[in-house]
Amino acid sequence: MPLVQRAELFDLAVTRAATYLDRLRPGWRAAPPPAPELAAILELWYLRTRFAYRIPLEQVVGALEAAAATSGSDDPLTRG
Repeated sequence: MPLVQRAELFDLAVTRAATYLDRLRPGWRAAPPPAPELAAILELWYLRTRFAYRIPLEQVVGALEAAAATSGSDDPLTRG
């Protein structure tokens, strides 16, 4: 099994975190909570994943905030 590059792992972490938020809080993309609240919401998910020691939660939260703030791009996180 090939090793996953850090960039690929980061993208996977962000995508899975977004999916988790979609299930837990539909509509979070339209009205994203502040970063501290978003981090608190994701904390349990984060600790239960393999990303916990490889990708800092703050980076995942930052990417999710940026994706939610961007509209009309081809990024899969911004599609409703």
